Amino acid sequence: MTPPARSDALPARRTHPDERRRVVTRLGVAALLCALLLVALAAVFVGTRPGQRLDDAALSGRVVQHPRTAQRSDRLLRTISVGSLAFFGAAIMAVALARGRWHLAVGAGTVILGANVTTEVFKELLHRPLLVSNPLISFNTFPSGHSTVAASLAAALVLVVPVRLRPLSATVGGLYAGGIAAMTLAAGWHRPSDAVSAFAVVGIWTFGVSAALVAVRGTGEPRTSEGLPGLVIGAVLVLGLAFGVITLSTTIDAADGLHIVRIGLAYVVALGSIVAVAVVFMLSEVLLLRRVSLDRPTPQRLPA
Repeated sequence: MTPPARSDALPARRTHPDERRRVVTRLGVAALLCALLLVALAAVFVGTRPGQRLDDAALSGRVVQHPRTAQRSDRLLRTISVGSLAFFGAAIMAVALARGRWHLAVGAGTVILGANVTTEVFKELLHRPLLVSNPLISFNTFPSGHSTVAASLAAALVLVVPVRLRPLSATVGGLYAGGIAAMTLAAGWHRPSDAVSAFAVVGIWTFGVSAALVAVRGTGEPRTSEGLPGLVIGAVLVLGLAFGVITLSTTIDAADGLHIVRIGLAYVVALGSIVAVAVVFMLSEVLLLRRVSLDRPTPQRLPA
């Protein structure tokens, strides 16, 4: 009797249903918490007088004494446009396609497009009652579109890179997103709650899309770890560097010689809070995807 031919085919690894379910659940819960946070921020900082007062106190805490300082911040923020969003979004998707991961390209594009459309729609639909006298910004700016752009690009980058590069990508993304979000307050374009709520919007889409990818494709089998010590070091560096650079750049005016610009306590606390939220968001994305590869499942050889 002729023995059956041995096959060298490599069948796809099957993710255990319980493992997949646990990962999908934790990502789904994270997306839900971000949605609840968005609603809570809107209810408190848009719909109540104390919330509006806190936002205005932070916004008025920094007094720019020379117009050139405001112009520098304004020029930086104006580099964020539909064109730049499309360019960097396409570049991130190209990274996924270059790795042969079309599903990650679709996921990253969904996060970027979904988050930014949600922010614009939410901003148009949300009514901001006038509960304080002489507000510095009289119209609704909740959530921040600039912060959403920066945070969605940072989150999408973490999704498409290999597992071993997630801590580095989260560090770079956190620095970029936190810096842009804080600069919207420093330039007087947005209230603190606008920037924080942008991360909530991006979180809804990032964690929701990640849950969908795991539900469809499984958890995979990462060949390398995420390097959690590097992630922690990166988070500390982002938090310290971003806060230091942004604080110096917005409190020291070198236009007509070095001199200190007056700032208020509410502004300093708000600035630190925005950067901290950016760091926590990027940390959460990496940690929630720990031991999860969004690549194709690793094949295994059949026993001889």
